[in-house]
Amino acid sequence: MNIMFRTSADVPSVLVIGAGMYVCGRGTQGFGTILPTLVEEQSKGKVGEIWIAATSYASGVELTRKLDGINARLGTKGCVRLLPQGKKRDPLSYRHALKSMPRPACVIISAPDSCHAAMSRDVIEAGLHLLVVKPLTPTLAENKMLVELCDQHGIYGAVEFHKRFDESNLLMRQEVLGGRLGTLLYSVVEYSQRRQMREIFSAWQQKTNIFQYLGVHYADLIHFVTGAFPRRVVAVGQKSGEFPGESSWDSIQAFVEWESPKTRKVFNSVIATSWIDPDATSAMSDQKIVIVGTKGRYQADQKNRGVQLVTERGIEEINPYFSQMYPGADGAIGIRGYGPASIRQFFEDVKLLLRDPGVRGELVASRPSFHQAMVSTSVIDAANQSLERGGLWVECDTVAQARKASPGRFDKIRRVCA
Repeated sequence: MNIMFRTSADVPSVLVIGAGMYVCGRGTQGFGTILPTLVEEQSKGKVGEIWIAATSYASGVELTRKLDGINARLGTKGCVRLLPQGKKRDPLSYRHALKSMPRPACVIISAPDSCHAAMSRDVIEAGLHLLVVKPLTPTLAENKMLVELCDQHGIYGAVEFHKRFDESNLLMRQEVLGGRLGTLLYSVVEYSQRRQMREIFSAWQQKTNIFQYLGVHYADLIHFVTGAFPRRVVAVGQKSGEFPGESSWDSIQAFVEWESPKTRKVFNSVIATSWIDPDATSAMSDQKIVIVGTKGRYQADQKNRGVQLVTERGIEEINPYFSQMYPGADGAIGIRGYGPASIRQFFEDVKLLLRDPGVRGELVASRPSFHQAMVSTSVIDAANQSLERGGLWVECDTVAQARKASPGRFDKIRRVCA
């Protein structure tokens, strides 16, 4: 099979690995974020061919149905090419694509957490820049080895931490770094989702947990907003037993001790996560953050954005700033929000890299790169260890732990994602 990609510095083609909720809204009434963004960019001539490597024929059928809905909503004629071809299940369809096709410009990975390390390794060794949906990896050792591989091959790896693009969080960063809150004392985060998320992720939820899946967002955000690094973590959780056949945590609370590299002063954060909210709740996610310092506080209700829709379906709290399709001032419907913004930024960065590979160092330092992800990965790694140890403190010195990581450990990562 000879699959032709038309790639240039201005119109990069892309391979997407995964066909789930964040790609196309599978399991929900929506259309996801990745596919609508790519289709709109394709319609503007900013993205070339779009390939989707799914795991099964059924996933491809669902994605095609979602694509039809996206095109109808956006008024586009977006098209994608799907793998696997045929009705047999093929969890390695992405690998066949990497081996058989001329080079695309980049790859987006939106697959279960446990597959990220192996898939990323394959993509890096194929010489392609990549964007991975959070978390990058469950362990710091895997993260470190991916960083080393990127450095060896001159590849730019980024993590889709879209909360860095949320204006609410950018304002928070400005106030914190500008010193208006004074010396930081503590931060509290509450982040929960509906029970239906368990059904959507039923095939792989035993290989992750709610803190690893959700809490990592705020572990990265606190580092991004404050510039601080985690020192140690303690985590505890609860299992209700209300879900037959499941042993995963219903909720997890992580206490993280942070230190500013400039002042050496310490502040603390509590990140409480759960996926136990009733499905009748008014939004998929309920999330709040507060940061308190000696001179003030910044607090944001990131669920209640002031937009409420009441219909026969019930009450919905809508976040128009994350990922929504609605008309602009000119009447043209588009996919808007900080979710699509993070994906568009990655494509702009890929275009820069195609013109000038020398900008990689600047991107690594200024974007949510694999290098920067070591901070959030170290937090979830330590939290998982703390849970296993019954709620004991686990040291979280990112640099020290990374240096202790055994190179041989990464070689043992399964090259096949079951």
